[in-house]
Amino acid sequence: MEALPSPVTGDLDATDVLAIVISVLAPGLGHVILGQVAKGLVIMALVIASCGVGYIVSAIVALDAFMVAKARKRREVGQWETFPE
Repeated sequence: MEALPSPVTGDLDATDVLAIVISVLAPGLGHVILGQVAKGLVIMALVIASCGVGYIVSAIVALDAFMVAKARKRREVGQWETFPE
């Protein structure tokens, strides 16, 4: 599945902000919203498999979602791309 198209502007839109917030509450779901479906599902599966211990790293996952959202404004982001510049 390809990344969702995004506007050309550099500002985050409501979908981006929603994805970042949801990524804190449900790690992986923000990535699904941003179009990185496989990556998001793997993150969710790892959190479930670890019986919630994965919530410890939710800040890191949210940071990645933020960076993906920002990168989508400049270029296409790959399905498994992590912490894009």
